[in-house]
Amino acid sequence: MRQQLRKWNVASLRWLAISLLLTWTSGCSLMFSETLTPEAQSFLQPAKTAPDSVTLEIFQARVPTSDSGLLEQLWQEVDEQRLSVESRRELVRNGFRVGVLGGALPDLLAKHLNLQSEMPSASAERVITGENADPQVVRRVMQLNRHESATVQASDLEEHRHILISDDRGVKGRGYEQVQAVYSLRAEPVPGQRVSLDLTPELYFGELRNRYSGSDQGIFLITPSREREIYDQFRMAVELAPGELLVVSCLPKARGTLGHAFHEVDRGEGAEQKLLLVRLLQVPGSEILADAVVSQQ
Repeated sequence: MRQQLRKWNVASLRWLAISLLLTWTSGCSLMFSETLTPEAQSFLQPAKTAPDSVTLEIFQARVPTSDSGLLEQLWQEVDEQRLSVESRRELVRNGFRVGVLGGALPDLLAKHLNLQSEMPSASAERVITGENADPQVVRRVMQLNRHESATVQASDLEEHRHILISDDRGVKGRGYEQVQAVYSLRAEPVPGQRVSLDLTPELYFGELRNRYSGSDQGIFLITPSREREIYDQFRMAVELAPGELLVVSCLPKARGTLGHAFHEVDRGEGAEQKLLLVRLLQVPGSEILADAVVSQQ
């Protein structure tokens, strides 16, 4: 009797284990094969950019001042009349040279920027050498939303620099300690698939100190920062179409000017001129063009 009861218990446990295994397997198949609901799928969607964002490509290139061929070819192709007369006058007498380059890049400039038609092959290892630790050309891509600004570093931190500023009242100079040149960059979409680009030179100087700043929530924040000098009178404002580049550099033999502080450096082996190129890659979709396409269909 006991032996029959033991056999029955073993058989019952075996059938119970098989039933549990079948139930678990069918449940897993349902779990992995069932179509996700729209609510669940929404969590898997890639992050979308703001509808009014602008995509910019920024090149910062160093060119030896002795390489006059590249610089001459570049400025022969650049349209320096795209800025207002007043803006050009203020910029030129303070050492800046600015213009817009449209269409294909000059051959020498494209070669110097090392533009490639294909992406280089990826490598798991990267060897740091003197050449790529301090590259001649730095490229970055950024997206800017409306009313958003970005900072573009134009020079390394220097212990001391004396700068001359020229205006209608004459020339005045000032010395700065622990000074660094930067640009404040803004981009606003405008009708016609164009973007209004603003580039304003600024100087950060002095020691880092904790400073109070307000926030949108009405909370005061303490952030370490330097003093800042903003040169609104030298703001570079221009409209760009996709593919056009804003080109900024300095005039030759303009030592002591603000443009020289931003765009020329002496590295011991000879002076180098620094080029800043901002290219418009992408603008928000045009409602006018979209309506025209719909009307033609």
